Amino acid sequence: MQDETINLEDYTKSDWTILCDDQMITSFTTHEGSKLIIGSSPDADVVIDNPAISGHCFSLELRDGRHYLAELEVSNGITVNGKKITSKVVVTEKDVISIGKFSLLEKAADEQHAALPKITAMAIGDDATAFATSLHPQAAIQPSQATLPAADEIYGLTVIEGEAAPNTLSLAGKNRIKIGQDPASDLIIPGWFVGKTQCYVVSKKDKYYIVPQLSWANTRLNDVIIKGERLLRKGDTIQIKNVKIRFS
Repeated sequence: MQDETINLEDYTKSDWTILCDDQMITSFTTHEGSKLIIGSSPDADVVIDNPAISGHCFSLELRDGRHYLAELEVSNGITVNGKKITSKVVVTEKDVISIGKFSLLEKAADEQHAALPKITAMAIGDDATAFATSLHPQAAIQPSQATLPAADEIYGLTVIEGEAAPNTLSLAGKNRIKIGQDPASDLIIPGWFVGKTQCYVVSKKDKYYIVPQLSWANTRLNDVIIKGERLLRKGDTIQIKNVKIRFS
């Protein structure tokens, strides 16, 4: 593996599917730092050509590894787990998201939905409705590599030696943790030569990896200096200068 800064774009994207009556209408991908507008308007990032959907119905934003859902036009009645949302909320793949008769699911469509032909028109009740399957370029479908570990496996980081804050950090619900001197880091390590972003802990394909970044200080895993990504196993020790952090 080359000694270079890892492109976190590979770790911070997720696939989403919009369904109606268990039929896949369209799919799209969110990327870290992106904010997509979904609705029936031709200038929406993801277009659903349906009179039941507002022009700019809702937005979906991926920021710091979390998805934020916000209703933009109140006529559709968006619910998360059966409760109508009134402000921007964090959503995960476990949540049941409904927009009228439509459902929004995180992760790629399963084999049953993927096997369906592209839908150009279908009947729903008494209405014949056309659905757009094309997306704007920034919402192009791409395979997702950023998936969180199974819900029954709770991982965390614990500072066992040296000065860092917080002392313990749960990884539940997160697919990216920033470690470094930057006050905006999830786990802050002060001191000379520690990088503003020393390393990341990211989830990929149901596992966690440590991804070191360019810095004057070395990032060690189990006493070995690492330059590229490494798989984390429970009990591993991350060391940055005199700070040791246990992954468990």
